Amino acid sequence: MKILRYIAVSLSLYSRIPMPEFEWKDDDMAHSLMFFPLVGLIIACLIALANSFDIICRLPLFVRSIITVLIPIILTGGFHLDGFMDTQDALRSYQSTQKKIEILKDPHIGAFAVIGLVIQILAMIVAVAMILDINDKGMIVIFSLVFVMSRALSGITSICMQKAKKDGMLSSETKGNDKAVMAALILWLILSAALMFCTDIIKAAAMIATFAIFCLYYRVMTYKHFKGVSGDTAGYFVTVSETSAAVILALITLL
Repeated sequence: MKILRYIAVSLSLYSRIPMPEFEWKDDDMAHSLMFFPLVGLIIACLIALANSFDIICRLPLFVRSIITVLIPIILTGGFHLDGFMDTQDALRSYQSTQKKIEILKDPHIGAFAVIGLVIQILAMIVAVAMILDINDKGMIVIFSLVFVMSRALSGITSICMQKAKKDGMLSSETKGNDKAVMAALILWLILSAALMFCTDIIKAAAMIATFAIFCLYYRVMTYKHFKGVSGDTAGYFVTVSETSAAVILALITLL
């Protein structure tokens, strides 16, 4: 029964999938990250399913690409894009660390957030178009699994890394029960990587390398500019890591 509660809380937090209403407990919040990658798995299934329908496959490539890119945005309600945009504004402010943390809390949208969002979405649309253009089902499977891997790693980094704010939502999600949550996230990561390797060893290795390099960059960036991670930087992690992985996959199609 507890597992069902954890799943319901996780899907309520990280997606727009309707869930039964009930009173959340501290234990539910503490375990919410366990099923964060489940949202990615649902996105992966929807992307693979959408691109298997003949009616969608017959659409112009650019339209198919936009539909594919919209699937995670619609399912999550742009949850991670919000954190990405806040982080972009803070990074491009060139202010002190404390000021950057305050910008993360600011609900207003700045010019750099909009510019960053446009660049990110355009990059994703172009990359997805290149991936779909080769008409390789294995490539679509690997691309779909990127959404699981990004969330597993986002959860792991959120637990392991120093927090920028001690009273933020991320702190509530990661306090206590770290071993059980970490074990679940690592299992999600291993399973998504294993499925990638079963599909294509070279492309899977490229994805692992991409995420590993981005994790290193993310740690350096968050510690330098924010003295730790937050809910907003976690959204930045999900958004940028997925786009980076899609771009690398797209470049592989050119080889």
